[in-house]
Parts: sequence; C-alpha cells; structure tokens
Amino acid sequence: MTLYHGSPTGGLTQLIPSLSEHNKPYIYFSSNPVVALLYAVKPVPKPFSFYPYGFGSNGEIIYSEYFKNSFESIYKGKVGYIYECDNVTEVENPTQISCAYTVTKPVEINRVTEILDCYEQFKEYEKQGLFRIRAFEDISANEMKIVSEDFENYIHKYDLRNNSDNEMSIFIKTNFPHIWDVK
Repeated sequence: MTLYHGSPTGGLTQLIPSLSEHNKPYIYFSSNPVVALLYAVKPVPKPFSFYPYGFGSNGEIIYSEYFKNSFESIYKGKVGYIYECDNVTEVENPTQISCAYTVTKPVEINRVTEILDCYEQFKEYEKQGLFRIRAFEDISANEMKIVSEDFENYIHKYDLRNNSDNEMSIFIKTNFPHIWDVK
C-alpha cells in the first residue's frame, strides 16, 4: 500500500519513528495526500497538536478555523514535503481516523514532492473539491466552547501559565487570548 507522510523537513531518504503524542514511537502516514499535507506544517511543538480538520460527506477535507484567518496564518508561505512510501507493511490505526496509519519501524521513501507554498497547494485542492475551509465566523459557540476546554486542559496539564516561553503557551496567548487570560 502506498502511504503519504507530510513533513516540514526536506532531504529525507528514510522515515524513522519518533515519540508521538500517543506516547509511542511512530511514523504517521495517511492514505490521503491532502491530509498528509496538513502535517507538513507544525503549528505547535510536540507533545501538542493543532490540526482542526474533519471530513465532509463527499470525502473532502474540512479545516475549521478556530481563530480568524488561522489557516492562512499557519500555512501561507510555508514549504512542506509529501513523502510517498510504497509497500508499507505492519500498519496500525490508533487514532481511529479512517485514512491515518502508524508504523513502528523505519520506512524507505520512494518519492517526494516539495510544496513551495502549502497554502497555495490547499487552494488548488479547494478548486478540485478535495478541501475546504470553515471560516471562523461559521464555527458555532458550542464548538468553540469545546475547543476552549481542550486548550484549558493543555494549560493545566502542562502548567503552561508558569511556562510562558513554551511555544504552546505563545500559540495560545497569541491566538486564543480569551482562553489564556482566564485564571
């Protein structure tokens, strides 16, 4: 099976498992190159993640903007790489995302595509009906409440208010000040 891996790092010939947010050394793959491209940009450092996407009824990827113009601010001008790996075996799916897979052993790369501007590539996917953005204004108050609770959990679990130089602290303070300022 050919699988795709998105990375901000170019020049790789082999993918090697690294400690994941699931507390195991994994390589993450997708059977969908559009999903893989989302991961070619790292908006926040490990062990955190910020990839607010889901799937539409036609199978398109839907990115939800949880702060105004978030998609553009995260992806515009960013270079990314889509690595293609053929005949990937011993795959697992711990995330329960239908197109997401993990591997625990190194995997050789067969092909790579350099994306010079990830945002522009997503705009092309949008024209093809493979991708769309749910604007910040279209996110319900209830959904934002759930997102806020998730960030508040990160803040408490990792004591981020006492580690204000942490990249995740900076991300929350910058993009979600209404969450950060709540004591």
